[in-house]
Amino acid sequence: MKKVAIVVQRCHESVVGGSESLAWHYATLLRDVYDVDLLTTTALETGSWANVLPAGLEKRDRVNVRRFRVTVGRTPYWGELHDRLARGFDPFTPGRHRNTEKELLLKWTLPMQEEFIRNQGPYSAPLMNFIQERWRDYASIIFVTYLYPTSYFGLQQLPLRNALFAPTLHDEQPAYLSAYKHAAHRARELLWLTAAERRVGTRMWGDLPGRVVGMAIDTELRDPESSPIPYLLYCGRVDPNKGCPQLFEFYFKYKRATRSKLRLVITGIEDIAIPKHPDIEFRGLVSAEEKFRLMAGASIYMVPSGNESFSIVTLEAMAQRTPVLASSRSEVLVDHIKDSGAGRLYCDYESFASNLTSLLSRNGKRNEMGDSGREYVLDRYQADSIRQALIDAVESKQVHSSRRNEPRAIR
Repeated sequence: MKKVAIVVQRCHESVVGGSESLAWHYATLLRDVYDVDLLTTTALETGSWANVLPAGLEKRDRVNVRRFRVTVGRTPYWGELHDRLARGFDPFTPGRHRNTEKELLLKWTLPMQEEFIRNQGPYSAPLMNFIQERWRDYASIIFVTYLYPTSYFGLQQLPLRNALFAPTLHDEQPAYLSAYKHAAHRARELLWLTAAERRVGTRMWGDLPGRVVGMAIDTELRDPESSPIPYLLYCGRVDPNKGCPQLFEFYFKYKRATRSKLRLVITGIEDIAIPKHPDIEFRGLVSAEEKFRLMAGASIYMVPSGNESFSIVTLEAMAQRTPVLASSRSEVLVDHIKDSGAGRLYCDYESFASNLTSLLSRNGKRNEMGDSGREYVLDRYQADSIRQALIDAVESKQVHSSRRNEPRAIR
């Protein structure tokens, strides 16, 4: 049986993250066709990328999880570099610098950019050595998510045009670093999650070979959570980058203006403090079944993030026939909503309030939106079609050329 490797920054049942979920999803889709190695680190949390899990091989659900120790984690030094990056882009608005690299306010040399990427963590010298020494063992190596050194430096450990790269890209400051663009051009193909992500990638990094693969979504209908009071639902990381502070602000403003009893239920990880309020219920990490029941029972599923390359939870909620109210700052979410007809978009409090009121009203066409959303997911995100797209990418022309004329790999 041929072997395939998937590289991602961390892998564990307790991890809540889109790119980590994508890597595991690809591994489980491919395990019946290939011997799959998931190459990752011993880290669990992103604050320091500390070595928590044991290094070595773990067999999990017929996937070989190979963990390597982190040799460079995240320290206050990286925080200083990040502050410099933010100041270099000041003022930065997503999409502001889309047209050309010449518009960038940031002027960093490649070594400076690589210093930022390496010290962001998790950088693992043993993982880099493994990839450089063993890449010929695999029909393909798939690197998942552009941001971390596992992908950036990993792509440099094998010859040009050999790796597959799923960048999970969205319009954010680091993505404009030219180092990431050059790394993307090393891949044989890019695996995009959506057409919108591909458009963003083309604007940032140029025209690259690739295909839209997507991700399969669980579409089994669940019994809805029983609740005497209507509730909004948010699932995922409670994080500023996910638009959560604005969600809280708009939610409280709406309740004051309408005297609504509408509750807000949240599941996931509390990276920032959730306001204490009797109408906000934080359930923390929940099982998949509880999450799906909550989605099925919610009046509206909330997606406040402007940084999405796919948004698994949005599609999961649609599959449970739940309308979505999403931020228009994300091109991916705009496509999902417009193409499915399964919800509404907002850009400020006024559009948030008016669309929320409309969706909650008797004439808000919630049932029609729910049916449209489920049909959209069933039509596009089934496991069999995603698996075949992945297999086609793995089996596409494999270069496996000599390294004699390659620049020395960066470690």
